[in-house]
Amino acid sequence: MYFADLHVHTDVSDGSETAETILREAKEKGITHIAFTDHDTTKSASKHKELSASFGIQAVTGVELSAYDFEGKKKVHILGYGYTRGKHIEALGRETLAHRQENCLRQIGILERLGYQMDVEKIQALAGGSIYKQHIFDYLVQTGQSEEMFGAVYQEIFKNGGACDFDIIYPAAEEAVRAVKADGGAAVLAHPGQQGNFDIIGRLAEAGLDGIEWNHPSHTEEHRRQAEEAAKCYRLFLTGGSDFHGRYERSSAPLGAYPAHISSAGQLYGDLAPAIHGQ
Repeated sequence: MYFADLHVHTDVSDGSETAETILREAKEKGITHIAFTDHDTTKSASKHKELSASFGIQAVTGVELSAYDFEGKKKVHILGYGYTRGKHIEALGRETLAHRQENCLRQIGILERLGYQMDVEKIQALAGGSIYKQHIFDYLVQTGQSEEMFGAVYQEIFKNGGACDFDIIYPAAEEAVRAVKADGGAAVLAHPGQQGNFDIIGRLAEAGLDGIEWNHPSHTEEHRRQAEEAAKCYRLFLTGGSDFHGRYERSSAPLGAYPAHISSAGQLYGDLAPAIHGQ
């Protein structure tokens, strides 16, 4: 049996739940294979793999690298699976996380000037490493300064041209693909339907892309069809996952709700070694 969720985030990055809590739920749901894909870091990959085994669930090392298509001016996310090293992924991700931390500290300062009572140390304590905007929203809810995670503060200040509606500089998408490949992993284009990335698959394939995320909460039947066509054209395998973030996602899909395509089974749990060495 192959019931896999290959896109899951923990409290190491911008998820609200620990890996252990997630695995307990995964076991109850009958999930057999999993990939924890925390943003821009591999620091807990080995621990998560060992913990998964203790629940009788087979894990493959994972990561989600934040990147950018500078030609099309769109965000691109690259999933990395089964890497045997972490050197290149970590070098790329470390810079992104440093920019993210700086960006969030700037947003916290703006909120203070707008009259919100902010405590950087307490917000940092909510984060597994770098602060994400979700940790800021969580702090505001916990301190009674916002009624909900993605309420007025999110809509009026962090979106729609608000005072905190700005982002960081990301590495090029091709660079993210090459980093995964350099560390012995398989590079997969995440949710191309959500971010409108189908047009760059050819370029990414030239850089070494191995797969496309086929099943995702944002994908329609048309998106899945496009993914299937691209996979045939460029000889890529298909994956899938819930993109689970717990309560840190505005409309988080349930764990296991978007199972991976069967073509990912042999690619990720067969020839590719999921153990991580030499970080």
